[in-house]
Amino acid sequence: MPHRRNVDTDLLRSFVAIVETGSFTRAAERQLRTQSAISLQMKRLEEQLDSRLFVRGGRGVEPTEAGVLLLGYARRILTANDELVGRMAEPSIAGTVRVAAPEDVVAPHLAPALGRFLRAFSRVDADVRCGMPTAGWEPDIWLEDAAEGDADTVFREALVWVSADGGWHGQDEPGALIPLVTDMADMPGSPHRIAVDALNGAGLRWRVAMATPAREAVLAAVGAGLGVAVAPRSLVTPGLKLLGPEMGLPALPMRIVAMRTKKTAGPAAQRLADFLREVFTADM
Repeated sequence: MPHRRNVDTDLLRSFVAIVETGSFTRAAERQLRTQSAISLQMKRLEEQLDSRLFVRGGRGVEPTEAGVLLLGYARRILTANDELVGRMAEPSIAGTVRVAAPEDVVAPHLAPALGRFLRAFSRVDADVRCGMPTAGWEPDIWLEDAAEGDADTVFREALVWVSADGGWHGQDEPGALIPLVTDMADMPGSPHRIAVDALNGAGLRWRVAMATPAREAVLAAVGAGLGVAVAPRSLVTPGLKLLGPEMGLPALPMRIVAMRTKKTAGPAAQRLADFLREVFTADM
């Protein structure tokens, strides 16, 4: 019988991190290891599989043909491993976890991570609400905009000015105020507050062209030419145009998102909070 080789899941996890980040350095940061340790892991993995897994490409480190083949298997193996660990812990990890987050954080950030967690912990249910908590409903975990330096920061994301591809109504009128389409969430660190502070700081004259609490409606209004908006880069879709200094608009700081956990949160909520923190901070 031929000798069967077992592949260490830690090696596979580092391999996937390198492919996803395109860099040994960023993968090391994600895995909380040194770059030399990551390099040594990949040397061991290549020896175990008797294959070269990476080449240096124009955009950083890229997988070889063998690396691309391994990537699919590695992701399936790690998913099965994580689900197994979650299932084995199920007897003590169960219940409903209440989670609140801004609408434009849920789709690109929270939902994918939450889906992974719920597949691993099948006895946990999530009750997710967009926006801040309402009367009679208190979250166990909530994500919110925060200021730079907040101790609970879990990720940062780029903010950009956007308009319709064809510009906005009244764009070429001399002296016209900049029409701002916004969700009016006027809390420190929110896209609305960042937009207003940036415009005022640059001495630009502006007006609210449309206010709606729904981020989808904000982007739809911008796409229809009603004005400009500040949006997370991850939400910019076809039909919207990025605006830069050439349009006279000021530079924007990074958006800071923090995660809070209720002090009396149960084991399921604490486990989810730990998982989200690990997932989010890996991409910072």
